[in-house]
Amino acid sequence: MGRTYFVEEAIGQYLSDLSTKSQLYVTGLLIGQCSPQRDYVIRAVRTPPKEEQKEGNTCPSKLESIDEEWITAHASQVSRMLPGGLLVLGVFIIATPELSKDSQNALRKLIFSVEKSLTKRRLWKPADEDISDRAALQVCSATKKIVCRTYDVQDPKSSAKPADWKYQSALSASWLSLDCTVNVNIHIPLLATSPNHDLEKNTKNGLNRWSKQIEDSVFLINGQVKDNDADLLEGQKKLKGNTQSSTQISDVKVLTQL
Repeated sequence: MGRTYFVEEAIGQYLSDLSTKSQLYVTGLLIGQCSPQRDYVIRAVRTPPKEEQKEGNTCPSKLESIDEEWITAHASQVSRMLPGGLLVLGVFIIATPELSKDSQNALRKLIFSVEKSLTKRRLWKPADEDISDRAALQVCSATKKIVCRTYDVQDPKSSAKPADWKYQSALSASWLSLDCTVNVNIHIPLLATSPNHDLEKNTKNGLNRWSKQIEDSVFLINGQVKDNDADLLEGQKKLKGNTQSSTQISDVKVLTQL
């Protein structure tokens, strides 16, 4: 059985607006959160046009000409700006009917290119329970038909699997917000004569040790240690109505070993 993506309703209008642009195709990223049971897409972000495309108001006429490097660079920048708990869930492409046959091949290449770029900069290794499926969304600019498939980015030979794409209003309105600030003060000893590649390698090793320390930390949520599968609101009085958690922020403290 394929995965189900619950999607913020406003994204449908956003994609529809992009499909009316006088371009053969538009690419972009899908932002959200995944879990074992279901996935949530709360934002879609188009790939910004390059300067020469802005000036000439044109884009390449064939999907083979898609600039993977530009799209992966955009994905890396977006990923660095996302708060904890959100990630790049996939890629979308809006194309004319003439390009629809090539869209899935283009999406597959982009899915793996984006994931490779993001993994390269990631300090934390994925856990066994982490979801490795990523969404490839194809939209026809003429008919507005949507086709959603997933690929397992841990398997280079992965084939496309069908997925459900379901719109839902106020999708993230009741999500809890966890507020936490971590001060980073890392000392990485380096020789003054070290070449640049040693500098980068040693710096990354130092950051990896720090990230491992964070992984092994104890987290206090509103002063309490919570089990991984515990309800964050457990033991608290719930307010009546559907706005109980829309503005509630939980404080998180990170306790690390000295």
